[in-house]
Parts: sequence; C-alpha cells; structure tokens
Amino acid sequence: MYCLSCGQLIPQAQSAPPVPAPFAGAKPAPSAAPVVQAPVQAAPVEPVPLPRSLPWQQTPRVETMPAPPTAAPAAVERVELLFSTGQRVVVEGAAVVGRKPADTALAMGARAVEVLDDTRSVSRVHLFLEVSGGGITVGDAGSANGSRLERGGREIELESAGTRVPAVIGDTVWLGDLSFVIQAA
Repeated sequence: MYCLSCGQLIPQAQSAPPVPAPFAGAKPAPSAAPVVQAPVQAAPVEPVPLPRSLPWQQTPRVETMPAPPTAAPAAVERVELLFSTGQRVVVEGAAVVGRKPADTALAMGARAVEVLDDTRSVSRVHLFLEVSGGGITVGDAGSANGSRLERGGREIELESAGTRVPAVIGDTVWLGDLSFVIQAA
C-alpha cells in the first residue's frame, strides 16, 4: 500500500499465500523412527583437458617432404607469392593467407595476405606461411576446402590446423580452387 500524500510504500504485515483446498489438510504421517542415510561418496571427477583448438595456440609440427634432386636451396629471407588470380605479394616473416585474414594476423603479429576469391573456395583464414631461418614453411589453418603443397607433380595434403610443411622456391600451394607459386623475391 502507498501513502496518498507522499507516495511512499507502507509496509504491511506478511500474510501466508493461499493454499489450494486439496493440499490444505494434508500432513505427512508421523513415522516411528527417522531414517538416516549414510552420505554417499561420489567418485572424484577428473577434469577433461580441452584441445588447443585455435591454430596459433598449437605447437607447429614440421612434416618433411622429399627435397627436389637439385642442390641445397639458398637461404631465403623473403618470397613473392604469384597467385592464379594474378595477384603478387612479397612476404617476409609470418603471414596469414585467406579471404579476410586481418584479425587473425593482427592477433598473431603476422602479415595479412587477402586473396581475391569470387568462388569462395578460400576460407577467411586459410593458410599460415612463414619465412624464417632461411626456410619457408606452410600449414593449413583449419580451412574448409583444405590446402595442398605441390612439388614436381607430387601433391601433399596439409593437415587441417596443424602440421607445418617445409616449402621451397618453385613449389605451388593450393588454397581450395586457387593456387600460388612461391618465387624468389
């Protein structure tokens, strides 16, 4: 209830809520002795480890692919990627390749390489590429259509969100239906 002059709430005595008729008179039957149950010991629950599901949280494993039968490749500091769409991109260090890789690249401290793909066979974040220590490694970023590395007519399927594979100048990397050739810059 409210005061008509000031609008303040006036406390009222608490009343019990109404009880439906069939339950109003029902009382539990008294028992002779109360039943006491012993506490049940539950088995300890072990925590379930969650996988490190984001690609940049995983420790890269390097899978080897046979090197071409030529002399040992020279140390590589940067490469040029020549895409089948006609795009050309020079990469130093780490790069994230995809349709919209900017956010992931920013989180990783890598360069974003945005691929123009009208067919949408390239994922938003499709591939990781790294040029460091005089070598090149590529790894699929958990893409929907997968990635492949082609060398000398032989293709190796890159594992989804995992294994980094060494690449060399002249290799072709497939991103869905598009590809790029790794060239010396």
